[in-house]
Amino acid sequence: MGTAWTVFRAWRNLPVTTLAVLWARRHGATFTLGPDLFVECSGMPPRTFGRGGTTVGNAWLYGDLGGDRRRRHELRHADQYALLGTLPFLALYGLNAAVTRNRPHRNLFERWAGLADGGYTAGTPPRSHPPLRDQGIRRRLIP
Repeated sequence: MGTAWTVFRAWRNLPVTTLAVLWARRHGATFTLGPDLFVECSGMPPRTFGRGGTTVGNAWLYGDLGGDRRRRHELRHADQYALLGTLPFLALYGLNAAVTRNRPHRNLFERWAGLADGGYTAGTPPRSHPPLRDQGIRRRLIP
């Protein structure tokens, strides 16, 4: 994306990015600011971020699971923050996680960010329930 979008995203995400960077600093992160104004906060201890890493605004908090593909995935989450706004994004992401039982391959936001880039395998969707007759229920309901 262009420079205008990069600057807009950074400006729109600035308040929540500031909080994330303060959190990361408190927990000993090492910071890298990219030309896209996206802040990598690496080397954080476990349990100070979610899953393999967490993006908050324009800041990506993680331990040692960096890399270009993951960065690209997390940058797309920063785009989502900017497009929707912090509170709507968090509410919609949380609702989507609840509806999908926190399965990344079913979560719209994770899919839009790129499952493979985020280190998620698409996996096989959960098996659907077998037909009622296979569970013996049909025989009891229909003589």
